[in-house]
Amino acid sequence: MQQNEKFPRRLAAIPRQQTLFERYSGLPDLSRLGLIGDAVNEALKEVQAPPPLTLLVCLVAASTATQSLYDVERPAGGQTSLSLYGLLIADSGERKSSLINYFFKPIQEAEIAAEKEHQKRILQWQRDFQIWEIHRKELKKRLSKAIERDIVLAMNEENTDD
Repeated sequence: MQQNEKFPRRLAAIPRQQTLFERYSGLPDLSRLGLIGDAVNEALKEVQAPPPLTLLVCLVAASTATQSLYDVERPAGGQTSLSLYGLLIADSGERKSSLINYFFKPIQEAEIAAEKEHQKRILQWQRDFQIWEIHRKELKKRLSKAIERDIVLAMNEENTDD
């Protein structure tokens, strides 16, 4: 490459940078990761996606499932949930959707079941509230009648005292 004044030598040849996957070609020893390692191994067999993507999605799913268990103190003050965010960038056909579905399907099923249970409880609460409202109205009528009787009796007593 010929150098000139407009193209300084320090910019002449920038070597190609390795991608993250090229720089980090291996996974940690999955046997040392316990349940996470077992889940990643199983997903690698089932989904056949690249190991680093599989580990990332597994960690994000585990974080999603456990984030409500603990809170952390923010540096600026206040508490927030313990969360892990992941960014999954891969070419088409590298099994991104399959991985996400594999790890998040149980979480989605649990959310659907919890929503159904919540809806059942709301319906039961609405029924209980309607019954309570009927009782409250009935008690209010009785109380009003009792107060009216007491007022009438008190007025009659005043009139008889004169």
